[in-house]
Amino acid sequence: MDPLITTHHTFLPSPTPSLPSFHLHLTRLTSTLFIWVGTGRPSGLTSGGAGSGAGLEALEQAEAAGGDAKRISADWAVAMPSRGTLCYARGAMTLIAQNIPVTATPVFRSGSTDIALPMAQRLARRFSSNQVHLSLSLPPSLTASSGPSADPYASRTLLVMEKELGKWLAEVLTESDTEAGSAARYVDEG
Repeated sequence: MDPLITTHHTFLPSPTPSLPSFHLHLTRLTSTLFIWVGTGRPSGLTSGGAGSGAGLEALEQAEAAGGDAKRISADWAVAMPSRGTLCYARGAMTLIAQNIPVTATPVFRSGSTDIALPMAQRLARRFSSNQVHLSLSLPPSLTASSGPSADPYASRTLLVMEKELGKWLAEVLTESDTEAGSAARYVDEG
């Protein structure tokens, strides 16, 4: 019998040396996806090697000053996909799919911006058979809407991260469903 809870993780290197890389973690339950996204060292700042000490020292100081770098949930939201509406027509109950918006709510926010909520809604719309819990632990440079810590490329970086997250989730879910289907066929044949 296959486990009802599975975990998966991957690492997305940063597209440019100055931007952080992303760590993605998925805990999958029956019809529920718990997704955590955190940041790691920028690709240009690797441990060891000539000249890397100053960059690593600056990163550690930024992490200590920001405080959000090691949090499990700096921005957390839950989204439920709509299932359509049950209607009674011609003597039978039928499910009519309507353009009902995804229901979502923030669970925890550490700042004034709410990045996880709309992202969780989009993921729940795309993976409509799952409830989506999305926790983002991102540095202030990616979440600040204005001010000295705001990164001018933050929205583009988050868009690229969300697209890669969607591709990775589709791959993991397809892989898991294929394995479950082959296990069920094996049991039926045996």
